[in-house]
Amino acid sequence: MSGQDLELEPGQSQETAKVTLFGQAWKPTAHARLIFALIIAAVFLDVVDFSIIQVALPSIRTQFLVSLADSQWIVGAYGITMAGFLLLSGRAGDIYGQKKLFISGIVLFTIASMVGGFAPSLLSLVISRAIQGVGAAISSVTAFAIFIELF
Repeated sequence: MSGQDLELEPGQSQETAKVTLFGQAWKPTAHARLIFALIIAAVFLDVVDFSIIQVALPSIRTQFLVSLADSQWIVGAYGITMAGFLLLSGRAGDIYGQKKLFISGIVLFTIASMVGGFAPSLLSLVISRAIQGVGAAISSVTAFAIFIELF
């Protein structure tokens, strides 16, 4: 710990107090609760975003003048890319770091959501939903890895 003393609980030894998170010494505090809440919120958004689009599909079909079969690509693009990138995201998190990938996944998801909100055509909406799926895969897999590190 480079010469720093840890505040120990009664009956706790120096060895049991040393916990590392992302390579740095860490002690469970209210900070952990904040990280926990933020990660839960991010994973909740990933899960909700997959199904919430179902509510808007009739309006989207009317707006873009597309068939029911074509509008299902909006849902499918998200699910297919999320499923396809889950394993790749887990390995990338091991290589590049969970925290960096989690943040980049959230940023990618957010930007793709904004682009999808202003999509002028069905194709651009489907592409933005596919990119959202990639961001969701990255953030959800790394979120669980951060939970394991944190607790």
